[in-house]
Amino acid sequence: MHTKPRAEKKVAQKLRGIGVTAYCPTVSKVSQWSDRKKTIQKPALPSMILVKDSSYNDAQLFSFNGIVGFMSHKGKRAKVSQKEVDVLASFLDGKYTVKKSSIEIGDYIEVPVLKKQGRVEKIKGTSCWVQLANTGLSVSFSLG
Repeated sequence: MHTKPRAEKKVAQKLRGIGVTAYCPTVSKVSQWSDRKKTIQKPALPSMILVKDSSYNDAQLFSFNGIVGFMSHKGKRAKVSQKEVDVLASFLDGKYTVKKSSIEIGDYIEVPVLKKQGRVEKIKGTSCWVQLANTGLSVSFSLG
């Protein structure tokens, strides 16, 4: 579902309150103010939450403040498989590592979890950035 900006976690919580299975993937981020630093949970998918399709009433869902509409692809409601949700969750939880044997910048490797080929763009400490071959998107992951 598409939500208003910065309303993702509240909308997901409200939907769970009425029995709808909603998932709002988050990532930890350290925010710094002039007097302190704080670790906060930010949505990994801005203005989006994942809702398990069930027998809910669309009118009931849209009665909540913060819901804009359903995400669509080619004129139909966008669907995400449970496998893709599980992969996203394990990716965000950091439950994957790659052995840092002989990976170098410029090498083509298979990105863990996504099972996609890409070119290594940058290696810094235990983090590796890879540009996916077909999409041009960059992803990062931890090296073991």
